[in-house]
Amino acid sequence: MSGNFCNVVSLLVFWVCYFQFVHCGFSTTKIGPPPIWNSTHTDKLRQDLLLNYDKFARPAQHYNTTIVKFGISIYHVEVDEFKSTMTVHSWLRLMWTDEKLKWSPADYGNLETLNLADHEIWQPDVFLYNSATAATINHYANTHCIVYENGEVLWVPPTQFTVLCQLNLRYWPFDTQECFLKFGSWTYNGDQIDLEIMQNQTVVEKSELMIQNSEWNMVQASLKKSVIYYSCCKEPYPDITITLNLERVSPSYRAIIVTPAFVIILLTLISFWLPPSAGEKIIINSCTAIIICIFLLYFSQKLPAMGTHTPLIVLFYCSALYIVSFSLIGSVIVIWISRTQHTNSLPWILKKPLTGTFGSLLGLGTYMQHSSITTTHRVTAEEMRDHQVTDFDDHSSDENHIIRTSSVKPSVQHDWILFAAAIDRISFCFYCFLFAILAIVYAI
Repeated sequence: MSGNFCNVVSLLVFWVCYFQFVHCGFSTTKIGPPPIWNSTHTDKLRQDLLLNYDKFARPAQHYNTTIVKFGISIYHVEVDEFKSTMTVHSWLRLMWTDEKLKWSPADYGNLETLNLADHEIWQPDVFLYNSATAATINHYANTHCIVYENGEVLWVPPTQFTVLCQLNLRYWPFDTQECFLKFGSWTYNGDQIDLEIMQNQTVVEKSELMIQNSEWNMVQASLKKSVIYYSCCKEPYPDITITLNLERVSPSYRAIIVTPAFVIILLTLISFWLPPSAGEKIIINSCTAIIICIFLLYFSQKLPAMGTHTPLIVLFYCSALYIVSFSLIGSVIVIWISRTQHTNSLPWILKKPLTGTFGSLLGLGTYMQHSSITTTHRVTAEEMRDHQVTDFDDHSSDENHIIRTSSVKPSVQHDWILFAAAIDRISFCFYCFLFAILAIVYAI
């Protein structure tokens, strides 16, 4: 009897708690008064389309292929020589058909388009294959998609692609570079997703927002579709390759780098027209060498140290440094020859052409006027050998010889100065020819 009573009490307690829970539940889940705004056709369409929508499932039967149309509009390009990378700022255009997102406009107030967030619906996993930023494989910004009544989806996200690019800096800073971007599906093969170039365009469009004062000018950009079969798989794998031909815009480089190169050439050549004994020759050549070293340090800051091609302008400055160094050594030798007090006269085999037509061609007229005519001394010596004279005559001849010998010393010094000036003139001609060859080879 007591057991039945306990069962009845327990049952009553259970039902009381149940009704209390139900009552509290209804009272707490009460959403309050209805909203003051009326639902629109857009609200109803969104609810109908996205109800039980699986954004991770490809919106087509497994035996059907989803066609993804690909387009791009580029508005800025950057190149990093140190990292050998190219960064492209663009608007990507992807269009595909989603069988789950079709509706009849008549059922929704003639609504023909619908904007949906990119994370709400399925998207093709089209990514950049040769990306230089593997840690951030998602290159797309969060933008809405435009869905049309027939199920077509248009997605135009702003993008920033960074790719590895093998740069050829041989003609820096007047170089042109060719880089490419390769796009394809990351997980789907060609039987599941097929890529097509939008409107069969083979040339990439330049955006109206293209920056005109950029360092790089996009000369040409082309699109090409390829289908690759790998040895591991029998399915095709389509991809789209964008090839960019870039030209460096370098008016500032022309003023900063090329103009000083001509000044270096002029300073080096001017030093050969200074007087042979002028110490300013060493000062000019030393300053020129310092200027070249400063520019080489500047190049080391602007260019990668491990480049595959050394720029021709850098090779020119290196060659100019060698040339100026040899010119400095030559200036020291010329100054030493012109300032040293010589006791021996200049050999006749050297003096004869310098006092003739060859010397005139070298512009040595001023130095030739001060040069002694050694034929007079030669005739006096021959006369002394050919004629028999008395002791008195011998003594007179000796006196005459002594007088003439004493007058030779100033002219001997002028002869060596003439020789030093000839070295400068010949060096000038040789260096003009050498700089002309360098200018042609290095295409300055």
